[in-house]
Formats: sequence, C-alpha cells, structure tokens
Amino acid sequence: MSGLTREEAATIGKTLQQPQDRQKRLPPLPAKGGIPGQTGKAVAPASSKASAGSGIDSPLTEQSREYYPTTTAVTTDGLLQVAYQPIKSVTFKDASKREVVLNYANPAG
Repeated sequence: MSGLTREEAATIGKTLQQPQDRQKRLPPLPAKGGIPGQTGKAVAPASSKASAGSGIDSPLTEQSREYYPTTTAVTTDGLLQVAYQPIKSVTFKDASKREVVLNYANPAG
C-alpha cells in the first residue's frame, strides 16, 4: 500500500479534479462545404508599349574600362599576396549606338 488512507486519497482526488464549470471547450467547427460562387470584375491596364528611346538594345559592345587604384589581397596566413585593379566602370554601345555605362562599387572600401 502507499501509506494513505482511503479518506486522504479521496481528499487528494477531489483537490486534483477541475470543476465542470472551469473546463474550457473549443468552439464548434464551421459547417463543411464549398465557398459560394462569386463574380469578380477587373479593369485591364492600358497597353504599355515601349516608347522609342527607352531600354537597352542588344547586343552590347564594350568600348572602354576604368579601374580603381591597385589593391593588394593577402591570404589569411600571410604567405601569398595578390595585387589587382578592380574595375570601376565599363562603357558599352548598344545596337542603337547609345552609350551604356555600368558603374561598380569599390570592393576595397
């Protein structure tokens, strides 16, 4: 036996039971079934044709490059050093003979 009398066990059992009014219940589930049909309306946007002079025409042909000052990269163990010049910008001409410039950020700074 556990060393408890029946009376002590009954008292502990009553203490551990929750009263019926404190029990919480989940709300009832909504009825199953499909979503009722609906009719929607939308207004189509105006046609957006590309206007002359916008965009870049392929192919691009490289014309020139600019470079940042020489930068040295050192390996973590310090045994190897590499000097290089990062590209600053590249200038292209597109198929319509317009100039296209790509500017790059300085990786050293």
